[in-house]
Amino acid sequence: MARKTVTLYIDDRSIRLMQTAGKNAQVWASAYLEPGLIEDGIVIDEDKVAARITRLFTDRRIKTKRVILGLSGLRSLTLAIDLPQLPDNLLGEAIMRECARLLPVPLEELYVSWVILPSTKKRIRAFAAAVQRNSADSMLKVLNRAGLTPYMMDIKPLALARLANKDSVVIIDVQAREYDIIIVNNGIPQPIRSIPLPAEGLSWQEKLSMLRDDLVRTMEFYDSNNPENPIAPEMPVHVSGELADEPEAYKTLSAELGRPVLPLLLPFKYPHELHQNHYASNAGLALKVVSPGSKLTSPIAKLDTLPPAYIPKSFSLTRVLTVTGAAIACSIIIILAALVQIGSSNISEARTQLETMTADLERKMEQGRELTIALKRTEFNLSAFVAALESLDTHRETYNEVLQVATGLLPDGVVFREINHDSSTVTLEVDTLVETLVLDYGRSLQRNDLFSEVTVPDMKRLECGTLRFMLILRVKD
Repeated sequence: MARKTVTLYIDDRSIRLMQTAGKNAQVWASAYLEPGLIEDGIVIDEDKVAARITRLFTDRRIKTKRVILGLSGLRSLTLAIDLPQLPDNLLGEAIMRECARLLPVPLEELYVSWVILPSTKKRIRAFAAAVQRNSADSMLKVLNRAGLTPYMMDIKPLALARLANKDSVVIIDVQAREYDIIIVNNGIPQPIRSIPLPAEGLSWQEKLSMLRDDLVRTMEFYDSNNPENPIAPEMPVHVSGELADEPEAYKTLSAELGRPVLPLLLPFKYPHELHQNHYASNAGLALKVVSPGSKLTSPIAKLDTLPPAYIPKSFSLTRVLTVTGAAIACSIIIILAALVQIGSSNISEARTQLETMTADLERKMEQGRELTIALKRTEFNLSAFVAALESLDTHRETYNEVLQVATGLLPDGVVFREINHDSSTVTLEVDTLVETLVLDYGRSLQRNDLFSEVTVPDMKRLECGTLRFMLILRVKD
């Protein structure tokens, strides 16, 4: 019998539940969430949301308590990272340092997960996904209140990319309060844009205008950063969510884009009454553990964003036997100690002294190990600091030239927020109200002989309406 997999996708306005068994979608259900229960990905009323989840499981008679959780992409960030070859024991720390340097949110406010990508160069490539802690914590707490145990977690854009299962694809998903645009290149979803809708209840004519403009800008942005591998004119755009329910809308979008626009299909067998467009995220979540006939090609297919603190403890028969054996051994020791105490009080006193000395020795050995670890960490940090100073001294002139070019080409209407520099790259963070100014600025930088590559890995719209861009400039050797 095929193993059952239960997925639960939650955003500000809905809960969607689906149970699959092998290649078959067996059970599905959804519940609408009125405003005020979850806002901006954070649960406001835990009791009511937990009650809605419990009711869905009860109504559909689902007994399984282990679930895969999916969250909206609005409170998440993704990042492709390029590193030199490093020893395995330094790789994790190096990736986290890059995340701290490039992500616009402090690491202490994020849960960061990452996976190593295939690379043909003598470098290491990684893909990182970061979820804001307050959002993830509130969702996971509600699941616990509902009596459920999440054993995997993912954000919707990655679930949809997994569902498409193509090396190169464009996806747009529309929900009640946001829409996602995902461009996958060589199996890597980058860029990803999760954009809140300005209001609920917009007409499709209003929505379609925004979707088209943002989709065109995102595709142009991708092409400008990947001139050697642009999006092919015949490549279709796959749609899911509410847009997939509006054939006339996506036919209009197809005509305006001049390329096919097709629904994103579920790779499961399901009855006609299943509204497949509403459960695309659940299907993508299920593919983390289910393979319904086709092999997953994406290198990020197994990336899990569940924070380590929430990963369920696995059952271990060896551990149970070890604990049982230890308990029996302790019982035997207690009996022997009692016999020895009856026979000789001197031996008992000697045993007590020996145990005290052993505990002191173990404590001192543990302190020594901690000191050794701290010393090694200090030596590593010192080496990194010295290397940074040497790099700064070596590249001072280049840095000054980069600053002159970056500020000299900065157009009116674009404001610097932050600038960082290392041995080979410069990271700029700028704000603007006009997106095309930043794209023109990036092209001007690209034409300058000082830089070998200019990329814009992240852009987002702030609540005040300002657009915040991150630009990475790679300095020529």
